[in-house]
Amino acid sequence: MNDCAVIGGGAVGLSIAYELSRHGLNPLVIERGQCGQEASWAGGGILPAAVFREQDTAYEKLAGLSADLHRQWAEDLKSETGIDNGYHRCGEIFFKHHEIDGDPLSRGLLRVQDRGVRVELLDDSTLSELEPNIALEQGEQDDLPIFYTPDSAQIRNPRHLQALKIACEQRGVQVIEHAEVDAFEVEGERVATVHTTAGSFSAEHFCLAAGAWTTQLTQQLGCAMPVKPIRGQMALLQTEEQLLQTVVHQGGHYLIPRLDGRVLVGSTLEDVGFEKKTTLFAIEQLLQFAQTRVPRLRDAAVESCWAGFRPASPDGYPFIDAVPGFANAWVAAGHYRWGLFLSPGTAVLMRQLIQREDTVLPYDDFRIGRIAESIVQ
Repeated sequence: MNDCAVIGGGAVGLSIAYELSRHGLNPLVIERGQCGQEASWAGGGILPAAVFREQDTAYEKLAGLSADLHRQWAEDLKSETGIDNGYHRCGEIFFKHHEIDGDPLSRGLLRVQDRGVRVELLDDSTLSELEPNIALEQGEQDDLPIFYTPDSAQIRNPRHLQALKIACEQRGVQVIEHAEVDAFEVEGERVATVHTTAGSFSAEHFCLAAGAWTTQLTQQLGCAMPVKPIRGQMALLQTEEQLLQTVVHQGGHYLIPRLDGRVLVGSTLEDVGFEKKTTLFAIEQLLQFAQTRVPRLRDAAVESCWAGFRPASPDGYPFIDAVPGFANAWVAAGHYRWGLFLSPGTAVLMRQLIQREDTVLPYDDFRIGRIAESIVQ
């Protein structure tokens, strides 16, 4: 029998399986489609600068832990699989930055500084030296200061997910794809078996990490956990030369330069349910932002466009907890915009909960019961 059946093969689910396998456990991954093809693949791969400090909140500690782990995991995954996930410290520049509703990882200047992150203020001269292809609007710096976090990094999502899957399989983790969950078989306070379209599987523990679809799973266990999909649309531009070195933010939009010259442009925040499609209006807005901020991108070809679903909780905090009423059922979902970034820290925390160890950070802020609507029915 497997030690844990992880339901969900995105960044969070695969990271949990990887972490469990690194500590001598034998997990199983069950994915409704193909591993890593939903929100984890669709995002940009931004890894914000973050530090782990005892005085910080649990969420900030989770961010600091994850930032440290990404550096180490990138090396470990390359050593184990030969796959370079593209991790590199590229820095981020922030223009006209404002808080995003429902996002607890505040990126405003004062909050970033308060969290102990290295910050540099940029004037016209230092900005031009750092990114000569960026255009400034007249009087732009009179609005909000332009600042730079040199310790921010990025990874290539598809490569990272491929490396995680292969690393898991090399460690003996069984990965079952195209397996929709039909029902759970419950014995008292324990989940005994999960029945899927690809067969039935028993395990000592069950971890629900299916992103925006996790609520559909917890409902089968009598828990109305409020996680809903928030659509994000993206565009990929192809350039003849590398025009940017750093990630560029402006409000909720961003540009992510890849080392091969491509530039990712994101993103939207749309509460439209599970309507996974791009719209002409949104893509045109993204392209206008990109071409205004970097005029030379007007000559870039649009290589592809896509949409994905961020799993959002009401307060933006993830749920990392036991499913109420069960001794061996767990949940790790609701990370909103930062699932890929927070996935290694989430994996460590979940592994410690499953193994009944002292946790590296307090997790009361991530309990299901913190939201009044989350009740056992």
